[in-house]
Amino acid sequence: MAENTDKAIMEATYQAIYKHGYSATSISKITDEFNKSTSLLYYHYENKENLFEDLLCHLLDQLKERFAQLDRKNPYDYLMAVIDQLLPTGVDSDQFRFQRALLELRSQAPHFDAYHKQFQRLDNFILSEFTTAINIGIEQGVFREIDPEQTAEFMYSTVSGAVDRGVTLESETVMKQNRQALEEYISSHMIVRQR
Repeated sequence: MAENTDKAIMEATYQAIYKHGYSATSISKITDEFNKSTSLLYYHYENKENLFEDLLCHLLDQLKERFAQLDRKNPYDYLMAVIDQLLPTGVDSDQFRFQRALLELRSQAPHFDAYHKQFQRLDNFILSEFTTAINIGIEQGVFREIDPEQTAEFMYSTVSGAVDRGVTLESETVMKQNRQALEEYISSHMIVRQR
């Protein structure tokens, strides 16, 4: 029962922040999505910041679960799957809504230490996924001998910029063009060409 309530609170908070943005999302707007009493929310949470901190943990756990299902056998496919998990293909997708909610929370990270720590955890996790995919590719002779950490940083920064711009402008074009550019970069600069 308590687990169902927690899940419902997280879903309501997610919907509210997606629809209204961080600043305009109040406990009452979350309650509108929750269809239960405001007092129940206050019973579980002192304030909006604590609630959003839990939402951020919840979203990061969901992302980790999705990454855990990726097939790591083929390094090229694995690397592209990492990019695909982060870069939405359309503005009407669940993935776009997910990234928009994350962007709302990321904008507050400089102001709230708890958010900052969660985003550090997220960035370290994603950089690790990129680095792992690149290392597997180098070990299997699929990718050239490149610096895995430096390449992971470049790729994640490119994806992050594309997500920020694509979500802010609601532009599928920005996201698709950057995905294509990354695919071309991998093909032309990372793949070992057979002689």
